[in-house]
Amino acid sequence: MAYSVLKKGERKGWVARWMDLRWIKFDRLLQCYPMFFFLGLRIRISSDYRHLKIRVPLRFYIRNNSGVMFGAAMATASDPFPALLLQKIFPGTVAFTRAHSVKYLRPAKSAVTMVVHLSEANIQSVETELQVMGKAERTYTYYFVNQQNKRVAEVTSTAYLRMLQKRA
Repeated sequence: MAYSVLKKGERKGWVARWMDLRWIKFDRLLQCYPMFFFLGLRIRISSDYRHLKIRVPLRFYIRNNSGVMFGAAMATASDPFPALLLQKIFPGTVAFTRAHSVKYLRPAKSAVTMVVHLSEANIQSVETELQVMGKAERTYTYYFVNQQNKRVAEVTSTAYLRMLQKRA
């Protein structure tokens, strides 16, 4: 049974074809994606897509006039990942970020790290909701921490998932 978002006769875009490459690990592909590449992100995703770790280095072009990291760098780095992980865990779905907010707690004067963990209970509830309603929405809260392991920013991201239409 094939699932598709494309209409008959449409071709996948270059990003979709690029993400389908099987001989390169998914986290390495994401590191090469232009908006992540130029931020210098280091992305590590577990093979079961339930754990994610992102490191954002403090580079000279990411510093603002106060010498700390631009907030947009953290917002960009944290935006798509809950939705991407869920889409990888549940093939045959389309996922996107429905809402995203970043609350800055203290200035980021060094590299920051973000860790996302999707629990088994959460994944089971998403699976149940997908089977019953054909769609699911989950809100995740996670944090950026600095090198002293102090929270720098609180991220709240809402991921929306829906089953793709079955193609005959």
